[in-house]
Amino acid sequence: MSPQTQEYTRFHWLLWFLIFFSGWSCQNLNSLLTRDAKSEIPASVLFLKSPRKMNPTVFKDGSSHYRCIQWEPGKLSGYVEKIEFSFIAYDPNFANKINLEFGNETVELYKIIWSRKVGKFQKDKLEKKYLFQYKVSYFKEVKGNSIQSLLENQIAYKENQTPIDEIEVFEIVSDTGNLIEEGNRSDVGGENRWSHNIGSNQFITSSSLYTKLKNDIAITEHVSTHYDYSQLSYEWNETEPDKLFFKPIFKENNLQLYFVPPYTNGLTTKTKEPFGYKRMGDFLLKEEMK
Repeated sequence: MSPQTQEYTRFHWLLWFLIFFSGWSCQNLNSLLTRDAKSEIPASVLFLKSPRKMNPTVFKDGSSHYRCIQWEPGKLSGYVEKIEFSFIAYDPNFANKINLEFGNETVELYKIIWSRKVGKFQKDKLEKKYLFQYKVSYFKEVKGNSIQSLLENQIAYKENQTPIDEIEVFEIVSDTGNLIEEGNRSDVGGENRWSHNIGSNQFITSSSLYTKLKNDIAITEHVSTHYDYSQLSYEWNETEPDKLFFKPIFKENNLQLYFVPPYTNGLTTKTKEPFGYKRMGDFLLKEEMK
């Protein structure tokens, strides 16, 4: 083989090598861009069902208020999303009485009052504390005379957007997330902070310090023990990357309703909902066979 032919062959293989591996690199680069790098990292969810019972003469058992906080896993800072919603099921006798007095369909049997706040979080490097800063709030209220129609409206209705400036600081202790500080800032109300000291036993009383700030200087301080401290301790959950994470919300006869935290379950490709469950937006509906 002549030197010229050898050079040509060497050039040919070099060109093929570059084309192949550049193509391979592009494919892998694209896969890295499209694949979520957090796919193998468990996510954290703080969840709270209000321990307070609602008036049984007006609401069915199971009506309650829920809070859920989700954030980017495996990072010291990033995206955070908090969802608060009230699931309300009216007692049919109460609804019928109101509708007879004020006109049909004044009160529909079911309602969801929905609020979603988004922003950024920061994690303390040394302690298991998280600072959540919320900058935008989304709100909507939907009704329905059946759970099916309620969830259809929940999917169809758009949220109203409002700018906010709120903070929360949580400390994770074992399987509990304690809200130890919260605050808000607005042009009208200025800046307000509440610092909570949750008593660990009957001898240490829980207390809260309220601080009014102006230009980062405290102008008012007040200590109080009159606060609903049952609302400050959230259940801390760690999700499995490949399994759908959901929480029970309401049960009525043969119907069961579950909440599916949207951000956490959207981080990775999850298994589909269990057999017999129907996914409707951010909820699962299960009808038991009699």
